[in-house]
Amino acid sequence: MKCGGRRLVALVLGLSVAIGGGSGCVSVTHVNQPLAQYDPDAGYRPRHPQQRRAPGRTILFLAFSGGGTRAAALAYGVMEELRGTEVRVDGKRVSLLSEIDSISGVSGGTFPASYYALFGDRIFDDFERRFLKKNVQRALFLRMLPPWTLLKLMTPFLDRSDIAARYYDRHIFDGATFSDLRVATGPRVYINATDLTSGERFTFTQDTFDLICSEIDAMPVATAVAASSAVPVFLAPVTLQNFAGRCNFQPPQWIEAALHSPNPPARVKRGLAAYRAMLDQDQKPYLHLVDGSVADNLGLRSAVDFITAAGGPQNVRRITGLAVPDRMVIISVNAETDSDPTIDLSNAAPSLALLLNTVAGSQIRRANFETLLLTEELLHRWGRELSSESQTVQTHFVSLGFNDLADVDERKRLNRLPTSFRLNEDDVDSLRAAGRRLLRDSPQFQALVAEMQ
Repeated sequence: MKCGGRRLVALVLGLSVAIGGGSGCVSVTHVNQPLAQYDPDAGYRPRHPQQRRAPGRTILFLAFSGGGTRAAALAYGVMEELRGTEVRVDGKRVSLLSEIDSISGVSGGTFPASYYALFGDRIFDDFERRFLKKNVQRALFLRMLPPWTLLKLMTPFLDRSDIAARYYDRHIFDGATFSDLRVATGPRVYINATDLTSGERFTFTQDTFDLICSEIDAMPVATAVAASSAVPVFLAPVTLQNFAGRCNFQPPQWIEAALHSPNPPARVKRGLAAYRAMLDQDQKPYLHLVDGSVADNLGLRSAVDFITAAGGPQNVRRITGLAVPDRMVIISVNAETDSDPTIDLSNAAPSLALLLNTVAGSQIRRANFETLLLTEELLHRWGRELSSESQTVQTHFVSLGFNDLADVDERKRLNRLPTSFRLNEDDVDSLRAAGRRLLRDSPQFQALVAEMQ
């Protein structure tokens, strides 16, 4: 891009931040509709046995981290390798990708997760062209340029996340809604954002929307993806209206048990506080949702929190109606990058932008490290709890990240890639190749494939 073009983009970004982020007088509209009557069997409930593929003997859960196009391309490469890996299931050789039960996505990771859940193998035909190798960032900026758009940005009727959601809806997800996800035959998908005030994870399912007496089926998938990738300051929060108390909602029995537990575990207790807040429409009439990486940059907490709150895997079996599996597998695709090493080469104070980026990155990396350790520990514990004298449940935790790459130069180069929705084609191809190689070379993944052969 020429110098003049860069100045224009910077001007638009600065103006949009000043209009939407620097002024306290601009309100936003909510994007959800009220639910007339609570029905535990209606709406997009990805863990509902009747709304998923027939359960297999392997439960395979993927988690795609945040990180813009960098994260999406790395996850796409892992999916390519899964597609090319054949295993034996019920006497037949099948692609391991077809055995995925669930994908949890955050921010950039929600794009391939949602696309595959909606459209299946079509992702390998057009996702590169429609997202990975498209300058989405520039496309969003250009949509802010018309004077009438800039004027609307100063009103309550449009904000920057509205523009993003409309672009994603038209140019990536083809207008698909959660009702389309509900009838899709692919894996379940969990799109995760963050409740701005509580800092808790907010997952786009009807189970979550029941708390605020809202229905999810008519909502565009693009709106949820926009919320999950609404980076604070650069994109406005996506706002939901809380209609709690109007639909005769009755908490499921396992939640009732947790609510009345005299001494719930600390993690459950914290989650219940956010749960109760959403049930109080007077105290919390609106929910402002931002980038999911604020609460969980790896997308792993949806499984951990659900199983923990339910009281363990045996209770989850009773809730979902699933049989004891032969094996449980979690594959974590982590596109986090290292801090900028050049900071330590000078005694000069880093710029404000570099300082903020480094601090945020350090916090995310530390949280990611703890989450990975916790998830692996819990997965193996769940396997032991489900095992019996007649059946041993095997568990496999596959963690993939740039620091697992053997090539030092490649590792350094990928660690320097920015978190944005704009990467050149060579970088996208390098990330895809890295995703394929990371999975293929993982000892934990090799053990899984050997076992399933």
